Parts: sequence; structure tokens; C-alpha cells
Amino acid sequence: MSQQDPTDIASSPSTVDPTDFGGETVAVHPVQNFGSMHHANMNSNPIPQQSVSQSTENAANQQNKPAAAHQQNGQFFSDQHNRPIASNPQNEPIASNPQIPLQTQTHAADPQTGGGVSGAAFQFGKIQQQAAQAFRPLTNTVWSRLDRKATAVTEFTLKQYRTKNSTWVVLGIGVVFVAMVLMFYGEAMATGFEAVDNDGDSSDWDGDGYPTGQEYRYNTDPWDSESHPDPDLVAPDSAEDWINEDGIDWDGDYTNWNQGYDDDGDCTLIGWVNQDSWHGPNDNDTNRDRIPCNVHYTMNSTSKTVYMIKADPNVDEDPDDDAFLKESLHRAFVLGFGKIGFGFLIGIFLPLFLATGLVRDEMERGTLHYLMGKPIARAEILAYRLLGYLALVWPYSTALILLTALFTGLLAPSDSLFRFRDLSAWLGVLLASWMVMLAYGTVFCTLGVMSPRFGLWIAVGLGVWEFAMAMISLTAPTFPLTWLSISHWGIEIINCTSVLAYPDQSYLISIAGQVNWGSEAALAGFYSPPSVVEGSPFLSLIISVFVLFIITVGALFVGQASLKRKELN
Repeated sequence: MSQQDPTDIASSPSTVDPTDFGGETVAVHPVQNFGSMHHANMNSNPIPQQSVSQSTENAANQQNKPAAAHQQNGQFFSDQHNRPIASNPQNEPIASNPQIPLQTQTHAADPQTGGGVSGAAFQFGKIQQQAAQAFRPLTNTVWSRLDRKATAVTEFTLKQYRTKNSTWVVLGIGVVFVAMVLMFYGEAMATGFEAVDNDGDSSDWDGDGYPTGQEYRYNTDPWDSESHPDPDLVAPDSAEDWINEDGIDWDGDYTNWNQGYDDDGDCTLIGWVNQDSWHGPNDNDTNRDRIPCNVHYTMNSTSKTVYMIKADPNVDEDPDDDAFLKESLHRAFVLGFGKIGFGFLIGIFLPLFLATGLVRDEMERGTLHYLMGKPIARAEILAYRLLGYLALVWPYSTALILLTALFTGLLAPSDSLFRFRDLSAWLGVLLASWMVMLAYGTVFCTLGVMSPRFGLWIAVGLGVWEFAMAMISLTAPTFPLTWLSISHWGIEIINCTSVLAYPDQSYLISIAGQVNWGSEAALAGFYSPPSVVEGSPFLSLIISVFVLFIITVGALFVGQASLKRKELN
């Protein structure tokens, strides 16, 4: 085959030696037609071996040469890519610098023709390709492979949950349970409590229109209708003025034992007409602290605990019943429902029905082979299945707790629209719920793996044990046997955070017992200071979370070891 300079082929038609194409003369036109006609003739006539060798040699020589450009109808083209470079209306020859790559020359073309934009796009694509090659090793690391496997098994587990009717039944029962409890709470907060005259000075025993307390102040006889203040000088007070008139005065300082103040003056006799009235107390220092008409508090400043309250006569004797009873009811609800409702009932109910069969059901149905056929270890399957379980129950419990916190925060007694002081207590309930669900879920799943036939019944028996330990933890949190249960450590987490939310809880319990409201049983029953490290809620919280984490890890290792030894049918 005859040799010809490429620029000559690109600039004008020519005739190639007929022997190169089986005796047929082929006219070679500009570059855009050369490739198609050359391909057509190669399909119809075989090329001699000599021509093939020579063509290969020419191709190799062309690769070693810098890319040349040719011109056609005022438009420049690259010989290799047949790509337009720039327009040249005068059909002037373009200078090609063999030391500069073609794309560099393209980028330097006239910006008005668009050649610079095409070159920039080419360079940008090349940079993208180089960056992809540089970061490709990072996508094949151990962590990325674990991430892909964990995501796949987790999504598979969630899809199974979505398609099971039992999942929606269990979750629906939890929602109904929370809704019913909130209805009773809302009714109690809306109804309120009737105010009670604890000292009896609002009564009008003689029917003269003057309450007993007012008659004491003006030194008249409350049992004689003819004995009363002069109506022209002193108008009779309403009975409501002498109800809740002497509230609890406590500054919250656990180091200050001297508390209380006589608001209505029936101990100090301030404002009374007769300072020596026989209606006043004979002894105004019955607590023997050498301070008359006060309240003596016996407290522990380290644990912030009130042990005893001794009041002098008629001091802080008639507090606001409705305010204190609502506050007591609200705190008892937050702590009680947080510990029993979320920390135990929902915390153990969901894992029992949603985690026990995570791997056991797949083993019984024989579908575990589909997971084993993947490049996933048996130990990883158990862990990733638990991730799918957590991806369902953690958001579920979070939504219920946040809804409960919002509802109670709007209805609870507060000086503002929303009660923000309960948020730390609800955060503790949320943390306890998460950790308890994690521990119970891992333990129950492990029981299902170890004993596919009796795992559920063993889990039910464990649930009975946990319920008993939870009840004991509420009344005797320091009892050593309770430390062997998951429920105890979940309740302990709530105890730690409740101290931060309600630092005056023991004070409220003592006041309820002194005034004989009867609410001290509920307050004391659902509240306990941290029992792990006395006086350190934060350290007790860390230890409680750590213990639940250790239980989870231990159960996970046992379950993985058991699954490795199982023979799958």
C-alpha cells in the first residue's frame, strides 16, 4: 500500500493503489468519508497480508506522531477524533506545534468559537476520572464492606417486620396503652383538687359572717354570734381568704435548717388586737431549736435528702392543696410511667415478641441458608439482625416518649405555657428505654438461637423474674438481688436523671407526710435517689449504662458462639 502523508489525505481527494483493495479503485475523500468507505471495502474484499502489516506499521507511526489537524470548508478537525477545533473562514492553514498536545491547543483556541469550552470540559472529565481512580481503593476497605453488609441485612430485617401482621399488632398495642394512660392523666390535671382548709380558720361557727381566723385576730369569740368585730369598721372576710393562706416556705437550701414563715400570723400574733390572746399558742417553740415560730428541717446536703420536718404551732400549716397535689401527681406520673410503662412494660414487651425470633424463625423455616449463602459470617448475621430490630424499636419508643413529654408538658402545673423542667427526666426515660430494649433484645434473641424450641418460654420466665425485680427495685433499690436484673439498672438510670429534674423531691415527700395529703406514698414509691454511688447521680448513671452494655455484649458473644455451632437443616 502506498505511503501518503495524512495531511494530503485530509486536504484533497486522491486515488489509492487498486492492488491494495483487490483491484478496485477507491477514491478517498475528506476524513469524514474515509472511515466509512474504508470499512465497507474491507468487508467486501480481503486485504493482502502485506498491506495489513504495512497498515499496522503506519498506525504505530501515527500514534508516535503529534496529533495533526486538517481543514475542510473552513472548519478544522483532529485527524484522530474528527473533532472540530475552530472555524477558519479564510481556509488558511493552521500551525500545529508537535510539542503541545492537541487538547492544549484546543483550549487556546478563539473563545468566540466555543473551542475553549470544549477543551475545558475535556480537562474536567479527565480530572474526574483521575479522582475516581485515586479514591477507588477507599471504597473497598474493610469498614465499607462491613457497612454494605450491615445495611443489606438491616434492610432485609426491616422489610420482614413490615410484612408481618404481628409487628403491627405489637406496635399498635403499645400506642393504645400509652394513649389510654395519657387520657387518665389529662383528666386528672383538668379536674384538679378541691381546696381544703387544713387549720379550720375559714369556718363561721356562730354564723355571724366572720370567719374564725378573723375573729381570732380581732379577739372576738368565734362561738358567739353576738361577739364579732364592728361591721362599720371591719368588713367580714370571705371564707376563701382563710383557705391556703399559710403556704410552705422553703428556700431549697439543704444546708439551711431554719425554714418556714408564719404567713397568717396565728403563731407570732402579728396584726392581732390582743397579743396575749388565749387563741394563740402557749408554746411557740415546740421543735426546741430556740427559734420561735419557724420550721426545723433535718437534711443531708450531700444526697439532697430531707429526713424530718418539725414545725412550730400554726407555721406553714395551710398550704395550697391543689398546687401541691397536682405537682405530686405529675411527678408520680412522670417517674412511675417512665419506670413501669416505658422502662419495663414496653421495654420488655417489644423485645419479647420482636427479638426472640430474629434468628430462630429463620432457622426453623430453613430460610437462614439464603443469608448464609452470602459472604457474611454467622456472627455478623446475629449482630446485623439486631441492628434491624433496633432500627425499628428505638425510633418507635422515641416517638412515644416525645409525644408523652409534649402532652404532659402542656398540661402539667407550670408558670409558663410549657413545663421545661421535666425534659431531663424524660431524657432519662428515653435513655433507659433504649438501653433496656437493647439488653432485652440481645438476651431474648440469644435464647432463641440457643434453644429454638423452648427459647420463647425461657424468655417468658425471664420476664417474670424481671417483673419481680422491678417491683423490688421500686421499694428497696439497695436490695442486692435486684442488681442481677436488667430492670433494676434501667430504673436506676431514671433515678439518676430524676434527681436532676426534681432536686426537691424528698422535700415534697416529707411535706406530703406532714400535711397528711396521702400523696407521699405515690411519690416515695416511684422515687429513689441513686443507689450505686450515693450523692453522685452522674457517676451512677455512667455505671448503670455500662452494666447494661456489658450485659448486651456478653449475650451477643454467647449468641454468636451458639449460632456458629448450630447445624442448619
